[in-house]
Amino acid sequence: MADRSSGGGTAAADRLLRMFAWFIAIGYMCYLLLVAPAIVGQAGLTASWWTPTAAVMIFGSCIALGLSASFCDKQEMKRVAAVNALLYLGAVALWFPAWNGSVAPQDESLWFSFFPGVASFAAAVAWRPPWAFLHMVCAVLLAQVADHTVRDAPFTQSFVPDVAFGIVFCTLFLAAAVVGLGTGRMLDETVAATHEAAATSAALEARNVERERFDALVHDRVMSTFLAVARRAPDDSVLPQAARALAELDDLRRREDDEPLMDAGMVVSRLRAAATEADEEIAFCPSVSREAETAGFPAEPVRVAAAALAEAVRNSVRHAGPDAARSVTAEVRQGRLDVHVVDDGCGFEPRDVAEDRLGVSVSICARMNQLAGGTAEVRSVPGAGTAVHLSWREQRS
Repeated sequence: MADRSSGGGTAAADRLLRMFAWFIAIGYMCYLLLVAPAIVGQAGLTASWWTPTAAVMIFGSCIALGLSASFCDKQEMKRVAAVNALLYLGAVALWFPAWNGSVAPQDESLWFSFFPGVASFAAAVAWRPPWAFLHMVCAVLLAQVADHTVRDAPFTQSFVPDVAFGIVFCTLFLAAAVVGLGTGRMLDETVAATHEAAATSAALEARNVERERFDALVHDRVMSTFLAVARRAPDDSVLPQAARALAELDDLRRREDDEPLMDAGMVVSRLRAAATEADEEIAFCPSVSREAETAGFPAEPVRVAAAALAEAVRNSVRHAGPDAARSVTAEVRQGRLDVHVVDDGCGFEPRDVAEDRLGVSVSICARMNQLAGGTAEVRSVPGAGTAVHLSWREQRS
């Protein structure tokens, strides 16, 4: 069985940010191939130093952006994107002092005026949307001013339509990029809110379990004691029964005031009940070490592990197939719990599970990972079954 965990992954906004950085780098390289003849042909319009300097500033920084998207963290990548966006403006601004006064044909455009929007994409990766749109306007204006300055025609001829067309054309793609990046951030916020809601639900479930325990205690001990008194049962039977009820009430109060503890038998019983909740026929194999028999276990990790176990079994029942056999192995050691849920069903590819599918990502992995000392690992291969490992280790100060 392959070792593939379903609990990891990069945030959607980060993945989109890197995807846009790669797209920008590829776009620059495509434009380099297209304008390479123009770069060589227009080198005579400026001082000899400008063309190689501008090419390195624009295309060299785009290569750095692609590398940073592959190997650097998000903040470093955004800094490289900002450098690329600014270097484009710097290269175009340097054209004016480097221009030697030569003119170009009326229908010819300078090579850097073909892709100001790509540089603005880099600005969208690095900065907030208003600054990216401001960069785009500045880039289009600088490129068009240079174009109309060098042409063998009056400067004002078609200047306003060319600027308007450039701004509108670049705005369409820049707006799509901004919306795409915003969608990634919105998805991350939704996933975070869903995880928080799952944690809240788990806390409510724990409180409901405690309420059920209290109701059972009242019914089994307190009310039965009162009924025995009402029936005028002998004191030698009523007094021990009342003493047991009071002792259990005191124990419940202490457990509410302090860290509640469970013995190994209670831990196994809770895990067994969670496993059989979704599949009454499931094979449950507990293993309790000798030192754990006298140890106490905090109730919170037991409850969380039981809830994640129940969800894992439910997922297996739903998705493993009607002929799948499943089993649960629970290992109880001093200061640690290990629960294995295994089936031989149809399996799945963990990397293909969508983030909005909450059964695995939230109810199992997130629930355990939010527990101090808790971890969850889901391994599965299509056609080869699924294994879920839930683990808790006591955190020692």
